[in-house]
Amino acid sequence: MAKAGPEDGTVAVPSAAPGPSARDWRIDFWRGLAIVFIFWNHSDNSVMSWLTTKYVGLSDSAELFVFLSGFAMASMFAAKFSARPRMAIPYCVGRAFTLYLHHITAFVVIAAFAVFYREWAGSSVVERDLFIRPFLLSTETMLPKLATLAYLPPLLDILPLYILLTLMIGVLFTAFRDRIAPYIGFAIVVWCFAWATGATLSSYPDTRHWTFNPLCWQAVFLAGFVTFLIRDEPWLRRVMAAPATLALSITIVIVGFVAAAPWATAGFVEWRPLSILTDIADKSFASPIRLVHFLAMAHIATVFVKRESRLDLTFFGRWLVLIGRRSLPMFVISSVFAAFTHGLFDWFNHAISVQVIYSLAMVGVLAGLAQVMDALGKVGRGGPPAPKQTRADPRARDPEPSPLRGMSAAAAS
Repeated sequence: MAKAGPEDGTVAVPSAAPGPSARDWRIDFWRGLAIVFIFWNHSDNSVMSWLTTKYVGLSDSAELFVFLSGFAMASMFAAKFSARPRMAIPYCVGRAFTLYLHHITAFVVIAAFAVFYREWAGSSVVERDLFIRPFLLSTETMLPKLATLAYLPPLLDILPLYILLTLMIGVLFTAFRDRIAPYIGFAIVVWCFAWATGATLSSYPDTRHWTFNPLCWQAVFLAGFVTFLIRDEPWLRRVMAAPATLALSITIVIVGFVAAAPWATAGFVEWRPLSILTDIADKSFASPIRLVHFLAMAHIATVFVKRESRLDLTFFGRWLVLIGRRSLPMFVISSVFAAFTHGLFDWFNHAISVQVIYSLAMVGVLAGLAQVMDALGKVGRGGPPAPKQTRADPRARDPEPSPLRGMSAAAAS
């Protein structure tokens, strides 16, 4: 609403006031949390991984990251390509190429660190743990495999998955637009084919496979994509708000906790009453059990973390939102930080104090870098526009906000 100005009759009209459909800060918050969790989980046997969902259920931060990537991609597509769906393909090709460059850059940095640590510390532990040694011994053979994503060292297996998913969704959106059933049908048919035949992509050496089978993980990505498309459906809101649904979600999370048996993983009591669930909750093939468990946790999160709760205004909430807002570079940098732990923790004999200090400090670095990137992005766009002074018109009405305003920021950055 415009507020009356001084006596000259002018009013201040912010030209970029957010509408009611402005981007939900929780998208960035949860993506930031997923990146932090992935960083701690990928660190070399870090005690901080016990603060994540890794040991307390049948799913982990990978589902959260991939699901939210699909959700954010759908929100951006709805804003930019609803009227011209064919433009989704060139956008996705360009986006996939950007992801590819990030992937190659991350490998170069990690490989350089592995060589540096061997020369400095006289230990090849980083080369061994991160599977860099084959590349150093036979560069002429491994370089083409690296370029064609046929060589995926540990910590560098999510971006190749995301590259294929980005190319896939460009084609699917051009064909299906906002029709829900085709996406669901595609996800189920392709997943069932991969599960029944064991189809997947291989990596060097030929006996290894992609950690995240794209033929299966596309279902998690499309689950997020479809969730955005149906988010305002009345039937979905009724189901989500029903006490029985919340009770079911809580039950699923409790069953997942018992199945994960963190007390047994920690070495206290070897009692795993529901180990059959963990046996069939295959991560590589994105077991439906993992997706159901994740969706249950996501439902509980949406019930108890409301948009109006303003958790994003808290100290750590602001950090996570900033990290999630710049999710692509933050994810790549966090992967490099995780690679560094294989040398750092080895040098300090995995001292718990070093693990905790480094893990928390690097999260602070990620937040600082994200804040700098966010500020530079605003400067590149000319910064926030200054309020425009104009004469008040008693006949003027407040413009009705566009239902798509603010949604273009939901691209998977």
